This record gives sequence, C-alpha cells and structure tokens, in this order.
Amino acid sequence: MAKKVGVLVELDYCVGCSACQLSCQGYYDLPVTETYMRVFLGKPDVVDGHHEMFMSPYAYRLDKCAYCLEKEEGNAPCAAICISRALHVGELEEMKQLAAKTEGRLALYS
Repeated sequence: MAKKVGVLVELDYCVGCSACQLSCQGYYDLPVTETYMRVFLGKPDVVDGHHEMFMSPYAYRLDKCAYCLEKEEGNAPCAAICISRALHVGELEEMKQLAAKTEGRLALYS
C-alpha cells in the first residue's frame, strides 16, 4: 500500500509569494494555466486592530506530491523553494507530528 502524503502549511508564515505554485508548474512542465499546487489569497481583514491577509497554498493532487517525494527522495521541490519555510511535504504521520509541535494556524491536507 502506498504511503499517504501530507502537506502542512504554517499559515502565520506563508507570504503568498506563489513560489511553490511556480515550482510545481516547472517540475511537471505544465502551462501557466495549470498546476497541482495553488496559492489562494483571501480578502484583507482586520484582526485585533491589524490588517491581515489570508493566504494559503493548497495541494489538490496529492498523488503528484507522493510522486515528487518518491522521485526526489523526500525533498519536494515546492517545499524546498518556499522562502518563508512555511510549506512542508512528507508522509502523513510525519506531517501530523510536525503539526502537533508547530505553533500558529495550520492547514494539513492529506
């Protein structure tokens, strides 16, 4: 049975730069209109008197993430290029353990 993959995003640190999305497109040689990782930007909001912008990468083809992990020996190109180190890709159980230790808002996709 194939190992399940998890994608963990530390939402307090993601800057919404879309480097992960571009890395995914480049890795799979996809046209600019397609990708397996997409960064969603929400509307600005005021939280505790400060402006805040919700942004989050979302991997919706985890079979492709599993392929990257296997082919690149655990070094997913999207996570490697993340400038804020907010994106982590790995085995689901490993990502759950990391999520339990990580502060901030988390999004875990499996």
